[in-house]
Amino acid sequence: MPVRQRHLIQLVAGVLLAVSLLGIFALVAWSDQPRVRYASLKCIYRQIYTYKGPVDVVLVGTSRVKWGVDPKEVSTVYSNGATPPFTVLNLARSWRGTQQMFQEVKDVENERGIRKGIVIEYSREGDVVATSQRYYDYYIDHAALVPIGEFVDDPQLKPREPAYLRARDLMELLQKRLDYALDRAISGKADANLTVPVDQRPVATSDGCTGKDRPYKPAANAAWLKRVIPKGGTWRDRQPGAWPIGAINNDAQRETMKEMVAWAHARGLFIAFTLMPRVGDPRPSQAYFDKFEQTFGVPLLFPTDDVLGQMYKTGGYSDPNHLQGQGRAVYSAWLAKQLPS
Repeated sequence: MPVRQRHLIQLVAGVLLAVSLLGIFALVAWSDQPRVRYASLKCIYRQIYTYKGPVDVVLVGTSRVKWGVDPKEVSTVYSNGATPPFTVLNLARSWRGTQQMFQEVKDVENERGIRKGIVIEYSREGDVVATSQRYYDYYIDHAALVPIGEFVDDPQLKPREPAYLRARDLMELLQKRLDYALDRAISGKADANLTVPVDQRPVATSDGCTGKDRPYKPAANAAWLKRVIPKGGTWRDRQPGAWPIGAINNDAQRETMKEMVAWAHARGLFIAFTLMPRVGDPRPSQAYFDKFEQTFGVPLLFPTDDVLGQMYKTGGYSDPNHLQGQGRAVYSAWLAKQLPS
């Protein structure tokens, strides 16, 4: 092959490579927009980016908080007659994923501001799926929902894992992010997330993304209670709960929670972690409460037996894991009373 022709081919190949790399960088940068990141959580996007005005209290968590906390009830009780009432925002969604929850909080702070504090659901260790990314407490769309810059800190959240596994996870996040970006660019999944100028946004009130209650399953509740309650007894006869704190596959959850505590305190915000009970759950043991506070530097919130008794009455839970109307009202009023003024 003539030298001139070889140089031309090399030049064309170099140009194609450069264009391809620029295209990838442009695609990833485009996918960092909030409206694209939140393509799979459109309600949460609307709550953060289409309303204006600071938020007093932000709640994040799994579906247990999504259906378990009424932000309007929390606002009413927490405000205690103050006018205007405090603005409470419930941004919980299904599944675990503490890192992504933290990102929601940071997005609220950056976009609207937080005046008082944050409440985060704590998912106890041992309740993880070990055959997927949730093993490390990733939300199912984690790679799409957090800014690409957050990936840099991912290896630090697993300090006890070998370096090659942390590198593998980082590469997988990058690959997934590119897949999500391509999918959303082609499918238009982010198009419903409108960009609304701040001066055209309505002032927000207490709200969230709960929607209607889940289907009521009394048979499932009864079967669960029969399984966990001592024969001939009640939920009050169960031994105090105690679960591990320190498993290696929960390092990312714990490290993120510690980061959240430091982040909140640096901004003068209160931070509270709450453990949502399943129907019939006993209170955790005092040793468990002590271990939690020693680990994270803040106490863990859990209802008293009197409050649990009101929540566990017939109709309080739609299924063993999720509150509905009556139970949600009881829990929300109790939670509001635990928040610092």
